[in-house]
Amino acid sequence: MNNVILLVENLKSWYEEGNLVLKDVSFHINNNENVALVGSNGSGKTTLIKTLMDIHPKFSVKNMKFMDKGSDFSDENFKLNRIAVFTEDNSFKYWTFEEYNNFLHKSYNRNFDKSYEEYMIEEFNFKKYLKKPCKDLSTGNKKKFFIIAAMSLKLPLVLLDEPVDGLDFESTSFLYKLIKEYKKYGSVFMSSHILESINESCDQLVLLKDGYLSEKKELDGRLNMEEIMKVFKGEEDD
Repeated sequence: MNNVILLVENLKSWYEEGNLVLKDVSFHINNNENVALVGSNGSGKTTLIKTLMDIHPKFSVKNMKFMDKGSDFSDENFKLNRIAVFTEDNSFKYWTFEEYNNFLHKSYNRNFDKSYEEYMIEEFNFKKYLKKPCKDLSTGNKKKFFIIAAMSLKLPLVLLDEPVDGLDFESTSFLYKLIKEYKKYGSVFMSSHILESINESCDQLVLLKDGYLSEKKELDGRLNMEEIMKVFKGEEDD
């Protein structure tokens, strides 16, 4: 499994003792692969991403490997090689994009790729907002604020929590393209409840239901809701 960038085995996560949100989650993500995480509201998608980011403290995990080496979610090497964008993030509401982006690159010790950054700013039509504090941006522009900064780091693993929420049609179309192109630099693990976003940008699909994660299903761009529900119900064809 030397092509695997992240391996997680027997992950459990909870908010209250005795009430597991994630009951027994195991999965792997390959290098240069985009994986969609699908589940109903309240199924634990955001909890899973927060646990991977080491910001949800109530969990246990039997085994975790990153880049084929034993690791854990608090490991410094793992932290410097992954980043997440959440559907709601008010952590930096008084910061401008330029301030946040500079902070992020210093924190991750990454060099700027100005051409790649400018490409995203142009395609997202974000240039006019670069010097505005995050709190003054619309929901969609806040999402662009964090997506551009995160993707510009070119880290091996990017975690996206409902990235399409709040984006207009043109920005959504570009985001699909951006995620597909990102395989040149690393892998994307993306939660979504929007079928189009899954088909347009991901190679593989996993389903989170009742605290358990399904095996990965390969996507060919033609997956429909009926097929997704078959996987949910365990009726997938052999």
